[in-house]
Amino acid sequence: MNYRYNRRNFLLAASAVAIATGCQSRSTQSDRQGFVALEWVYAENLLALGIAPKGLADIRGYQQYVNIPTALNSNTTDVGTRQEPSLEAIASLNPQMIFGTQLRHETIYQDLSKIASTKLYNPYPEPGQLDQFQEMEQTFLSIAELTNQRSQGEQVLAQLRDRLSQASKGLSRVSDRPILLGQFLGNTPQLRLFTDNSMAMRILNQMSLRNAWQGQPDRYGFNTVWLEALPAVQKAHFLYIAPENDAEFKKLQNNPIWQGLEFVRENRLTSLGSDTWLFGGPLSAQVIVERVIAALTKKP
Repeated sequence: MNYRYNRRNFLLAASAVAIATGCQSRSTQSDRQGFVALEWVYAENLLALGIAPKGLADIRGYQQYVNIPTALNSNTTDVGTRQEPSLEAIASLNPQMIFGTQLRHETIYQDLSKIASTKLYNPYPEPGQLDQFQEMEQTFLSIAELTNQRSQGEQVLAQLRDRLSQASKGLSRVSDRPILLGQFLGNTPQLRLFTDNSMAMRILNQMSLRNAWQGQPDRYGFNTVWLEALPAVQKAHFLYIAPENDAEFKKLQNNPIWQGLEFVRENRLTSLGSDTWLFGGPLSAQVIVERVIAALTKKP
């Protein structure tokens, strides 16, 4: 097999991008210090473009669930929750632009616009329109354009596409077994199974992997199910994300139905890590690619 998972090369490449963008951003630092992100993905997008967000909603949650090579600046100010950001905290930063989502922030759009120019995006297009991966690319380039970093944005996306192409060639030789991608929610026996329109599953599709779950496409890209949904797809390789030390997940592993599943008995299930963010931008997408490669090429 010619393909080899090489995390070191990925990190070096990502570091190179970060260094390059960092150099570019320093040249006009005063112009790029005033961006506030009310959703984690837009903070990640700014970081991928070499820009440290001045404000971000729910920094603690971001640091818990989003793990990308470019770290958040320690000077970034927390501006409240993603659902109910603090207008006072945002205004105190005197930002030049605010990025948010239609889903959470449309009702406060007028208030946000009085503080600074505000751009709201929709990361969850209706099924039949854009898939979430296409939307991620469009939004990333839009933010790159608005922050005068279009060239850098195109470079980041080109790097991601190259990596997906490499992964596709390599994984097509490993296995043609379908993939089940699940996310355990914590403190509940339910889990999310991702549908074909989700960003994460579109990434896996581009890696020559097929989705074992054929649930009805949902606006958010997943179906929330109970354990009883899994026997129908037990021949898959199960890739999952679960919170660290979650009591419900531990309880599940003692359930006879779970223990009888083929992918459990044959050890065809792999954790991608609790900090694998499935709703992010191109840097989170690259993390997904690397962790899926590691999961599917690990030695028994």
